[in-house]
Amino acid sequence: MKNQHPLTKLTLLLAMLLTLGATHAQAKILPVSISFAPVGITMNQTARINLVNLDVPNGMLIRWHVIDATGLTLAQSTAILQMGKIVSVDFKRPGPISQVRAEVQAQVEILTPGVPSQSLRLSLEVFNNDSGATTVCIGGATP
Repeated sequence: MKNQHPLTKLTLLLAMLLTLGATHAQAKILPVSISFAPVGITMNQTARINLVNLDVPNGMLIRWHVIDATGLTLAQSTAILQMGKIVSVDFKRPGPISQVRAEVQAQVEILTPGVPSQSLRLSLEVFNNDSGATTVCIGGATP
């Protein structure tokens, strides 16, 4: 390698710069992920994620998940949120399950590139199916 041609060195440098640029560009388009604190839910309760697009005129693509304490995805879906429209998604525990109570965590990803988490207002509530009474309400999840 003592007698490397200058063009070879330039080609290697260019390849390195392109790789670094591609890595940087890829980091910019990763989804924004927002997680709520874990909550407990019983067989007679529903967890509801409420979402509203505050300021993205052409809508934003989001994906939501509900995971259990082991990280297993229990439910998920993808939707386009139009600006100013409130969308709610529900998770009801399937039955029969041997556990009376389980811990779950809701997560929301903004898949539209360049949309910050501040453009999405969201909350999580847990309510009783029979009475509709809210037992837990969490707003302002952590990105």
